[in-house]
Amino acid sequence: MTAQATAADFIGTWRLLDYSLIHDDGVVEKPWGTDVRGYLLYSAEGYMSGNLGAARRPRGVIERIARSSRSRRNRRYIAYTGRFTVQGETITHHVEASLFPLWVGRDELRYYAFEGDKLILRTGPLKSGHHTLVAQLTWQRVR
Repeated sequence: MTAQATAADFIGTWRLLDYSLIHDDGVVEKPWGTDVRGYLLYSAEGYMSGNLGAARRPRGVIERIARSSRSRRNRRYIAYTGRFTVQGETITHHVEASLFPLWVGRDELRYYAFEGDKLILRTGPLKSGHHTLVAQLTWQRVR
């Protein structure tokens, strides 16, 4: 990926450009389509907040939050916040509040890469049925 960063490299506001699921067989899935919205904020005090989803979500629909891993692919909105730490080639979001109650108290580890004014975050391998995939989010720094 890229040279190791410090927490200071993340500070600021980032706008979501792309959300993709990359399967181990090479298939790239865009569960929210190509029109996504969201912001990721990192503060100098060591806190982060992320809100993201499909740009065209149905109005007035309350989405069911299920416990199964299969529901991960159907989530239409993600929101969580907490402290963050950077170590080596990873950034960890220490979830303190979330739209998903099961995420509270959990650490969300992401592998990062900087490409110009873009930040690419990837999950570790995730099991999805008989496949393994990674979620990849591409963010652009807001100036």
